[in-house]
Amino acid sequence: MSSLVALDIADAPALGCADHTADSLNQDPLVSVIIPCYNGEAFLKEAIESALAQSYHRVEVIVVDDGSTDSSSEIARKLPVRYIRQPNRGLTASRNLGVRESKGSYIVFLDADDRLRPEGIETGLRVLAERPEYAMAVGDHLFVSKDGSHLADSRKDCLATSHYEALLRSNFIEMISSVLFRRCVLDEVGGFDTGLRVAEDYELYLRIARDYPICCHSTVVAEYRMHQANASRNSELMLTMTLQVLRSQARYIRSDSRRLFAFLEGLRTWRRQYGRQLASELARSFSTLQVHHLGRKLLLLLNHYPQGLMMLLLLLSVPDLSKRKALVHRQARTKETPLLQRVHAWFNASKAPSPAQIG
Repeated sequence: MSSLVALDIADAPALGCADHTADSLNQDPLVSVIIPCYNGEAFLKEAIESALAQSYHRVEVIVVDDGSTDSSSEIARKLPVRYIRQPNRGLTASRNLGVRESKGSYIVFLDADDRLRPEGIETGLRVLAERPEYAMAVGDHLFVSKDGSHLADSRKDCLATSHYEALLRSNFIEMISSVLFRRCVLDEVGGFDTGLRVAEDYELYLRIARDYPICCHSTVVAEYRMHQANASRNSELMLTMTLQVLRSQARYIRSDSRRLFAFLEGLRTWRRQYGRQLASELARSFSTLQVHHLGRKLLLLLNHYPQGLMMLLLLLSVPDLSKRKALVHRQARTKETPLLQRVHAWFNASKAPSPAQIG
């Protein structure tokens, strides 16, 4: 059994959901795995099969097709899942629809390019059975390549207390598929904000952790696939929306100095992280961007991470700087295995800490 990390029970407020007691008494609750999918033919079958291969067997798998134009529907219809199709409305709307159509007392959100580990659901259920006052169980995850081979561990912190303050600083949960939610909590907080194109998972975590206790455990329950279509590579969108989400918490922190300092640290963290990424993207595409797009991105850097402008100028004035750095890194890693070299290559290229997906 995995070790649990959570608030002391004496410090944890009782859950407010009506079906909390029924859930804790049910020895074999139904778990709904919701897989939103938009043109996900490349990896959808693997995602579904990972949900069907769980060691815990009372699982329903729901695929919400968000208006795909590829063969996603044919893939889903060949497998024992519930298939729902809607016009293209985006990831948040797809997840919310999946929740409305589901029957489980517990919910897992699995992106169509990711995978669950076989004992992922069983572990989460065991954690919440031992901690019935908690809203969700957060496990660990690892990163895999496009072909599904292991790239790296997550280095996720398994925090004991102050989860809301930790989320104000950054999204330590990182991967939504590593979370097992109580259905009643999602109903209470109202699901995902459909006004967000990215960072919708971060906003939901903040809303839940602000009012409910959560717990963490160290068992790896999911695998996050790294590939070029990851939405977290869109640094302009991630910077704008993540700051919007964080600022939405301002009214909840003014009377609490700990929360205020965590909030301010979070602003600095997100600006630095996505500001650096945006500067790198601009350096690569500077000569091909239209004037109005270039101006918008430069203004964004100026407003949120002016240091990024100096970084951009340096990259533009010394265009082979990145190549030189890469050469130095390669020379320093001559004794590394091919796998470790691939891991470093991926993380130097992506710098993407919080997985998200645009439907």
